[in-house]
Amino acid sequence: MAANFVKIEGLLGLITVKLQEDNFVKWSYQFSSVLRGYDLFDFFNGESQCPPKYCITSEGGVTNEISMAYKQWVQKDLALFSLLVATLSDEVMDHVIGCKTAQEAWENLQDRFSSVSVVRINQLKTEFRTAQKGNDSVDKFLLRLKVIKDQLISARERITDNDLMIAVLSGLPPEFEVIKTVILARDTFISQKDFGAQLMGVEAALETKMNTLAGTMSAMYMNGESSNARGPQGSFQNFDKEKVLIHKDIKEVLMVVLVLLGMEVDLFNRDPVLIIIEGLMK
Repeated sequence: MAANFVKIEGLLGLITVKLQEDNFVKWSYQFSSVLRGYDLFDFFNGESQCPPKYCITSEGGVTNEISMAYKQWVQKDLALFSLLVATLSDEVMDHVIGCKTAQEAWENLQDRFSSVSVVRINQLKTEFRTAQKGNDSVDKFLLRLKVIKDQLISARERITDNDLMIAVLSGLPPEFEVIKTVILARDTFISQKDFGAQLMGVEAALETKMNTLAGTMSAMYMNGESSNARGPQGSFQNFDKEKVLIHKDIKEVLMVVLVLLGMEVDLFNRDPVLIIIEGLMK
């Protein structure tokens, strides 16, 4: 019996996810997988039933003596119940207070997280379909939508990996248009791992281009400042338009770069650097 308790206590280190209000699918997947791996999940799903409390005589009568099988089952069940409670966050623990067995606690949690209101489901669906990447990294955006997907699945809504992919692509900004077109045109399945890797590859390439652009603009600005110090004849007219290729779609990005370089971008008085930039864009 002591060996059983040691084994059950040791399982806590294998369950790395604590149950929060928004991660039931992830938590239940890990929890049930670990318990099934040690042939202990039957205490939670009801397959292991509590034996009779009192010993039965050979004639079929009931004695006042509590059976050893009953004691062992109750001890093991309480140990598993304690294991489950140890994996709950403070707010979720309220949902199992008063439970007497591991099965009762498990069923309470199933009922709690599977009975999401219709209003909440509609909110999650809307958020899932309209989410935008914004300032998040690709990795963070993917994780945000994955959490929503898990919440919908826990509410017994059918959401596939393909649904997740479409939602992610729909929320990407215009600079991802090429990779969006390539992925949507595929006639073969793409794994979530490869999907994320391709998007993060594009993100890294865009960041590299932006860093290069920032360096170019910094050099342009410093050259212009140096020319101004020498007199009007240097001015900004010395920029070689053939060496600075700028796409119209990134005009707003250039504005931001100029601000980051410490320049005061005055859209009303028409800063001379902006005039040059707009000339290069034409």
